[in-house]
Amino acid sequence: MNVQKKMLNWGGRGSLGRCGFTLVELLVVIAIIGMLIALLLPAVQAAREAARRMQCTNKVKQITLAVHTFHDANNRFPASSYDPMVLYKVQRCGPLPLLMPYMEQTALAAGLLEPYVPGAAGDAGWPWVCSRPSALVLVDSLLCPSDGTGRGRWANGTGASGASLSFSNYRVSRADLAGVDSNSHEVMAEDEIQAWGVVFWSIPRSWSRVGTSKVGFEGVTSGASNSIAFSEGVIGSNDDYVVGGSYRDTIAFIAAYYNQVPQTCLNAKGGNGKLRPDVPVQSPGTADHFLGRRAWDSYFPAFAIHTLLPPNSPSCASGWIYAWLSASSYHTGGVNTSFLDGSVRFISDTIETKNLWRKPIDQSPQNHVTPGYPYDADGEFSYGVWAELGAINSTVSTSL
Repeated sequence: MNVQKKMLNWGGRGSLGRCGFTLVELLVVIAIIGMLIALLLPAVQAAREAARRMQCTNKVKQITLAVHTFHDANNRFPASSYDPMVLYKVQRCGPLPLLMPYMEQTALAAGLLEPYVPGAAGDAGWPWVCSRPSALVLVDSLLCPSDGTGRGRWANGTGASGASLSFSNYRVSRADLAGVDSNSHEVMAEDEIQAWGVVFWSIPRSWSRVGTSKVGFEGVTSGASNSIAFSEGVIGSNDDYVVGGSYRDTIAFIAAYYNQVPQTCLNAKGGNGKLRPDVPVQSPGTADHFLGRRAWDSYFPAFAIHTLLPPNSPSCASGWIYAWLSASSYHTGGVNTSFLDGSVRFISDTIETKNLWRKPIDQSPQNHVTPGYPYDADGEFSYGVWAELGAINSTVSTSL
């Protein structure tokens, strides 16, 4: 009898026989789990971004080392257009196709750089490098893992202009000079090259110049460790540019050339990563022309950035001729930037820029005058540390 009572007590509602949780206890446990997830999730995301940023750092370093290998083979840097290696053979060829043989992309380079033969079939019948069937390829070593949106925008097919699309997140430094590259749809004759490509478009502060104005390490008077080779750029939107769109992947249609005020481009930046709603943008149907798209092209929005406005600022352009293109990324607070010595540093959005209200001197394209930059009517000035790091021949002392 006593045994039965004990068994009943054991299976009853006493403290020893209690099972499960009260509602309050269950809510407390759920709250604790929620707090742990809230604490751990940002840490996991930060760890993943750190890994992506490390991959990105390695990729921009590798493309810079490809410049070194190109220099070893040719005793100069690759030109941004009209490179002597492809002059009179391949039209609209930017610097990236010339680096592909030194990035384990020999077969791709062969297709891109095959000389133009009028009337021939296949790639050889296509004078413009971006219109060749071989141009439709996505090279992983040119893409930053943090720009997953940009990678997702690539698709088999052609852009609005009929040009094959190829993307790159790594862009050549054109320093702070809003210079011009050729947008000709012809293979130009030698006298035309001399008149336009070599003289006016020589881009004297950049390591990647035009035509026979090429330069090598001997021209890097600022020091290779103080001269930017590449920086990052977000790949432009696949959709038509829209008013009030993201300022990282859209180009504002604002005057961006000699005798203009750079601050007007910076002022296009609105809130929440958007352009101001009153800022005009490039016309619809041309989005494939800009910001890292058509990476093989010599059209500078495809392959270049300017060290004029701070990283992650708006980019501005005036039609097809002039542009101020800002470095940009989806990393927090800055961009990965390589230097001509092969080192890579993370440059903060807060790096010094100044004098953005001052105009570069007027350089009429009709005069074909190599710009006497950075001089204006009041004498020499500088746009700050970021600008001087972008140049290979700065006379201004810089430090990070």
